[in-house]
Amino acid sequence: MKHPIAKTKNNVAVYVDLVNSQAAVHIAQQPYLLGLVKELLGQLKAEGPRVRVDQNMGRNIGYNYVVETTEKDTILYAQRLHDETFTRFVKNGMPRTTQYLTVILERDEDGSYQLQDTWVGRLSPPRPGSQHETTRSKPFWATHAFVLDGQAVQLRTVTKVCPYEN
Repeated sequence: MKHPIAKTKNNVAVYVDLVNSQAAVHIAQQPYLLGLVKELLGQLKAEGPRVRVDQNMGRNIGYNYVVETTEKDTILYAQRLHDETFTRFVKNGMPRTTQYLTVILERDEDGSYQLQDTWVGRLSPPRPGSQHETTRSKPFWATHAFVLDGQAVQLRTVTKVCPYEN
């Protein structure tokens, strides 16, 4: 179901699927994200098949749950609910306040954009093993993780062994 959000600075419509997208998961957890995304889109000139951007919103807008890790941290890996890609988590990590909002848009057949994902925090490389993995994914996620803070994970997938090491 297409839910219109706003138009970009260059007048391209953007919508979100509030049922079957990763953005829907984050918006359900933090409904104020829709307002922030609308604000960001009004400043964004979107071009190309895929747009990945983080924007400084000029004020604190929430907490970034992706943090840098050290060898002293307790790390585990798990698949989040309805996700086949493993995520790296840190136990006892502390999220940090941030002014950044990230959006990922993909162009649709009709020329509009679908909001694929959005979150409070900086843009980071896709997770290793995901559809959009890049050469920066493994090095980044070897030193960063999501703060484990009540996320719904598939318990049978929890492991301390990195599932994407060579």
